[in-house]
Amino acid sequence: MASDWPCEFPGVNWFDKEEEKAVVDVVRRGSVFRFYGPEPPHYVTDLESRARTFYGSRHALAVGSGTGALCTAMAAMGIGPGCEVIVPAFLWIATVGAVVRCNAIPVLCEVDETFNMDADDLARKITPRTRLIVAVHMAGAPTDMDAVMKIADRAGVPVLEDCAQCNGGSVGGKKVGTFGKVGIFSFQINKNVTAGEGGLIVTDDEELYWRLNASHDLGVPWKDGLPDEGSPVLTWGQGRRMPELTSAVVNVQLGKLPQIVAHMEGSKARIRQRLAQVPGMSLRRLVDPAGDTGPFLIFSCEDEQNARRAAHRLSETGVKNSFRLAEYGLHIYSNIRALVDKVPLSAAGNPWSLAENRESVYSYASGACPRSDDLFGRSVLVTIPSRLSVEQEQWLAQSIASAVEGTGDGQ
Repeated sequence: MASDWPCEFPGVNWFDKEEEKAVVDVVRRGSVFRFYGPEPPHYVTDLESRARTFYGSRHALAVGSGTGALCTAMAAMGIGPGCEVIVPAFLWIATVGAVVRCNAIPVLCEVDETFNMDADDLARKITPRTRLIVAVHMAGAPTDMDAVMKIADRAGVPVLEDCAQCNGGSVGGKKVGTFGKVGIFSFQINKNVTAGEGGLIVTDDEELYWRLNASHDLGVPWKDGLPDEGSPVLTWGQGRRMPELTSAVVNVQLGKLPQIVAHMEGSKARIRQRLAQVPGMSLRRLVDPAGDTGPFLIFSCEDEQNARRAAHRLSETGVKNSFRLAEYGLHIYSNIRALVDKVPLSAAGNPWSLAENRESVYSYASGACPRSDDLFGRSVLVTIPSRLSVEQEQWLAQSIASAVEGTGDGQ
C-alpha cells in the first residue's frame, strides 16, 4: 500500500496541463516581470484580483515568498526596536525570524489542544511593549480567532495571521487571513497551493496596503505600473516582487484550492472518524471542523513513551512523513537553535542587546512553554496527502490504530 503513496506536497498532486499552459504563455510572451515587458504582463495583477475575491479582502499584494510576506507586513506595521511580538510555541522558523529581523523581541505563547495559540496564555503574555500578535494557523487547522481577536481588541494590539499552512481554511465560514489587520500566505512546495515559491498579503486597510506596497519593493508604492515617487508613503523597500512565471502557476492553483482542500479534509475526516474510539489516543481538537484544510493529522498519546513507540511503529509500517511532534524540526520553538541561543543579527548583538529591548528578557529554551512541551512530547503528526484513495485512507487509519494499540503492524 505504501509503495504507491501520493507525494506529501498538496498542490503538486494537482498539477496538470493548466499550469503548463500558463507557464508556456508567459515564456512565449517574454513578459516575465510583473510591471512591464515586451507585452503588457497580467498574471500577477490577475492573481491579486482573484485573491481579493477568494479571500474577501479589499486589498491583496503578491510577493516572492511567505517569508517575504511576513517581513513586508511587519515592516509596514512599524515593528522595530522596543516592540514585543507574541508568537505561538508551534510555528515555523520564518515567523520568528521575521520578528528578529525587525530588531524586535519574540514572546512565546503556549498552544492548547488545538495545537494553535492558547488564548488564555495570550492574555497573560501581553505587556505594555506588545505591538503585534501573530496567530499562526498550524498544520492545516485554524486558530480560535474569535478568542484571539477578543483579547487583541481589548488590548488594542493588531493581529497578523500567518496562514502559510492553512490556505483555504476558515472559522465560521470566514476565511483565515481576514480576521486580523493583515493575513499572509505562502506558495512554497509544501503548501496547499504551490508554485514552488511565492507569497501573498491581504488586508482591508487601505493605508496599510500602500505601506505594504512600498515596503515590498522600492520604498515608494507602485501605482498604475509605475513607481509613485510623489507618494507621501516613503520607506525602505525589500525587492520582494512576485514574477509572472510564479503568478501564472499560482493563478491556476488558487482556482483549484477548494477542490484540493475538500479532498484532503474529506480524507482526514474519514480517518478521524475511524480513530475516534481507539483507546490510548486523543485527536487534535478542531476549532471548526468544516474550516479545516486537512493536510496533517495530529494525535496525542497518554505519555511520551507511548508516543515514541507509536511513531516508531508507524515508520516501520511504512507510513511516510510521520513524526513525534517534539522532533518535528524547526516547527518547535526549542528546536530553533538561533532562537534558543539568541543569535544576533550583527556583531552589535541586536536585537537582544538594544537599549530599547532591555526590559524584554525571555528564555526560549525547552521549558519556556511547559504545557506545549508536554503536548509536543506525547503527540504524533501524520501527513495526509491530497490524493488518497478510499483504500489508502483505510490503510492509514488502521496503521495508526495498530501503532497506538501495539497490536499489529497495520498491514
